[in-house]
Amino acid sequence: ALVTGASSGLGVHFAEVLHAAGAEVVLAARRQDRLDALCRRLGERASAVAMDVRDTASVTRAIAAAGVVDILINNAGVTVTGPVLDQTEQDWDEVVDTDLKGVFLVATETARTMRAAGRSGTIVNIASILGLRQAGQVTGYAVAKAGLIQLTKQLALELARFDIRVNALAPGYFETEINRDFFRSEA
Repeated sequence: ALVTGASSGLGVHFAEVLHAAGAEVVLAARRQDRLDALCRRLGERASAVAMDVRDTASVTRAIAAAGVVDILINNAGVTVTGPVLDQTEQDWDEVVDTDLKGVFLVATETARTMRAAGRSGTIVNIASILGLRQAGQVTGYAVAKAGLIQLTKQLALELARFDIRVNALAPGYFETEINRDFFRSEA
């Protein structure tokens, strides 16, 4: 199983659950030190690859290093919080490039390796309840997650012929590093 965004939050949780169930897990994220610490904690059947989901070359290298996987947990994500009129193009790009484009890059490259190996597989994209409803001050995140839900439907349709199942989870509010400040606020 390959887990992106495995350096914190839900990514760590997904890696731990899969590992406890007997899977060999490959942890992927930009923060190598955190991946290495998690690998040490998990022990056998855990390895790490550096991956920036926004960068095609990084994704290609990491997936080649991971080898053909049976399960992809496409979890990497970020947000920039603030009023929409205060958001910059750079803020928008950071969120959309990670939360939508990154999911596309990792899912399609992983599916290519599955298809080339003649193997079936499962891709689980981690969306958000905010892909299904609105919330203030997270416009880029909500739009990217809504796009991710539609991307999941498209991938499911097109990859079914290769016996690659694609689904999305749209979790509600779980406290993680990405939203810890929100949980500590009055809201």
